[in-house]
Amino acid sequence: MPACAFRDGRSGIRQIGASGGSFCFDNETPRHDALLHEHQIGNRLITNGGYRDFIANGGYDKPELWLSDGWAVIHERGWRRPLYWDDACETEFTLGGQKEIIKNAPVCHVSFYEADAYARWAGARLPTEFEWEVAAADESVAGNLLNSGYWHPVASDTTQFFGDTWEWT
Repeated sequence: MPACAFRDGRSGIRQIGASGGSFCFDNETPRHDALLHEHQIGNRLITNGGYRDFIANGGYDKPELWLSDGWAVIHERGWRRPLYWDDACETEFTLGGQKEIIKNAPVCHVSFYEADAYARWAGARLPTEFEWEVAAADESVAGNLLNSGYWHPVASDTTQFFGDTWEWT
């Protein structure tokens, strides 16, 4: 699997929100302008292997990586890994039962706080919703969607903007 690569995102005033007559949620209208500053955006989702590296590097023990309320939550609730991973970070509970964690598959069942801490650890940040929407508009709607027959995220050797997981912004 190729390493995650960052590309320049489009900046300036961009139109965001739903357009046309297809289904949308009420919070996606009306279409409107958003100012995007210069930024970069990753071409794929973070992998289980990358998240394991974060854990092995003490990611859950470094307060400088966490938003203050996230730091409080992980200590209050005892979080040390993604939801559904075992204590050894070797297996995860899926719709198909307990399975070995696939290193190159997208990590899932992490909170916003965990995603944000990982991004800081990796020297990045989460994209804004507007940055993600504009970047995704450049991609074809292809991925491991419901009709693919997968019931858990799978590794991909191409860009991953659709399917597999929800993405934190």
